[in-house]
Amino acid sequence: AAAAPAAPAQPQALTQEQKYIMTTVAGLQQRVCGAMQKKMAEDVGKKLQSLTDKLNSNQVSADVCSQLAQWCQAMERNDVAAAGQIQTALTSSVWDEHGTWLQATKRMVDQAKKM
Repeated sequence: AAAAPAAPAQPQALTQEQKYIMTTVAGLQQRVCGAMQKKMAEDVGKKLQSLTDKLNSNQVSADVCSQLAQWCQAMERNDVAAAGQIQTALTSSVWDEHGTWLQATKRMVDQAKKM
């Protein structure tokens, strides 16, 4: 007999930081992706969905959330140099685990530099 499918993980309550990240990234996505080519903007959107999914299922460590919140703050104040440094640090430390959405945040930083 086939094993019963695993029950989906129960969503945990999001922390204030996780909610801030999700809300801010969505706002930044609208602002920054509007200036991108359509195909790239769609790709960024798909990759950012990976971040949302991981946040919703509690698969992003508190340390990564903290750095991501700092990235959001830097992007909000148009400090692309700081956002780029945080992006680079995250890429070198958690690429294997979070490479999909890190590609999207990198493209957002690159686009913000042009704006």
